[in-house]
Amino acid sequence: MQNQFSPSRPEREERDSTSEESELVSKIRHADLGDEKYLTDLNAIVHELHQTQRPDFFKSTNPVEVIDWFRSLLQKPTVRIWIAEENGSPIGYILAHFHEQSENPFCLARRWCEIDQIAVHPDFQNTGIGRTLIKKVITEAREEEIRDIELSVWYFNEQARLAFAHLGFIPKVIRYELEP
Repeated sequence: MQNQFSPSRPEREERDSTSEESELVSKIRHADLGDEKYLTDLNAIVHELHQTQRPDFFKSTNPVEVIDWFRSLLQKPTVRIWIAEENGSPIGYILAHFHEQSENPFCLARRWCEIDQIAVHPDFQNTGIGRTLIKKVITEAREEEIRDIELSVWYFNEQARLAFAHLGFIPKVIRYELEP
């Protein structure tokens, strides 16, 4: 994938943090309305992998629809997206849902954070950026006294499974499908 990000992107006045985890990442910040195009471009990286591996499940996307989808997520109070930037250009992102469930006859009440998407531009993979993004989500969840942090990964994505295991994630539920 060609780098479609403009290095001359204007600086934002407010920054969430400066990363100490990776020398490459100069900024990790919350995504804002207006970042939808950057998120769509980065999402295409991971979506292509998913579509290639599971064309029976994932379809080709229309960038305009994906931009609209990200725009709607950015307006939800239970969704948070962070962007990693290098020299003002987005090079990765992570999207998390913050859930709350009341007690029911089967389960205790709980609050948890679910990491739904993570993508890092290929030029910056295996440099600690993904780890830094995940640690950012964990830190924010812990600040809100959320103990449970979950994610799911497709079985074919061995690289992601190994990376998540290295960060301390363990299998919780194993989901099977019956092959046609």
